[in-house]
Amino acid sequence: MIPAAKFQASRCSLIAMWVLAAALAGGALQAAVDPAPAAATTTTTATVAEEIIEEVTIIGERAGPGLWKIRNGDNTLYILGTLSPLPKKMTWRSREVENVLARAQQFIPAGFDVSADIGPIKAVRLYMQFRKLRGNEERQTLQEVLPPPLYARFDSLRQKYAPNKRDMLKRRPALAAGELWSEAISRSGLTNRNDISKSVSKLAKSRKVPIVKPQVRIDDPQGALADVAQIPREAEIACMRSTLDRLESDLATARNRAEAWAVGDIEAWRSAASAEQQDACWSALTMAPKLAEIRKRFDDAWLNLAVKALDTHAVTLAIVPIDELYKRNGVLAQMRSRGFSVDEP
Repeated sequence: MIPAAKFQASRCSLIAMWVLAAALAGGALQAAVDPAPAAATTTTTATVAEEIIEEVTIIGERAGPGLWKIRNGDNTLYILGTLSPLPKKMTWRSREVENVLARAQQFIPAGFDVSADIGPIKAVRLYMQFRKLRGNEERQTLQEVLPPPLYARFDSLRQKYAPNKRDMLKRRPALAAGELWSEAISRSGLTNRNDISKSVSKLAKSRKVPIVKPQVRIDDPQGALADVAQIPREAEIACMRSTLDRLESDLATARNRAEAWAVGDIEAWRSAASAEQQDACWSALTMAPKLAEIRKRFDDAWLNLAVKALDTHAVTLAIVPIDELYKRNGVLAQMRSRGFSVDEP
């Protein structure tokens, strides 16, 4: 059994389907970065391919929103809801998180550990399988598989946000959509890097707080990755169309949500929420049954850890993407359905 995070070849192979999953979800990871001195909010512009791209920058130290509190009698699970993307030039620090960790018996970070029985030969085969699945059948280009009007929209936005990324033109539609989305948010002063979870993990280690992660085992990694090829072309095109719609008319929403999160304005964040793109792309992903099952097993494993913590520990801290808190049948809804009380920040 090889833990996926420890070996680069295994990591590429085992989480290849999650690379695709991230693309299908619009490149959604979590982040916050790069220290900068004074606290201020400014808006600047940058010129790319002769077009003006509005860039948001939250400069200085920000705490993000307060913590959600899930209570089971005297036991409390504190949840930090993280967001992706976030402003690049923002330093994250939450004294509330620091105070909770000083009392915590357990920390549940974002992410999960993956394991599978993989040797060097299988690892190479899986990696080659992943490389093949990045493209379209019979080596078709994106122009050949997309309807002409949709391809024209895609290439126009690629020229604007990623003029040098011509490899996108060889990708399957959902993966190309995810890569374009990631480039666009980067050009807009945002980032997908998951530094908040890393920062809290380092703090937990320094406080000697036990860190536990959901454990997910993939029994058939080759079959799971092969499932990607079974996603209907129409579903991937719907993901592409939804992503382009958002880039053309709603990229400001991502900036507004990032600004609202950084200053802890949950109401403003919720009013700016836009899930249509993610819904379309995750719907495509769940048409691959084995990938959908892996995702469900992760969700179940995380929930089991959280419920166990509420049963056994007085104080636990967890990190959850904020969208996972509020979505239908999300974390908050599931906690309430189990009879736990929920206090929002």
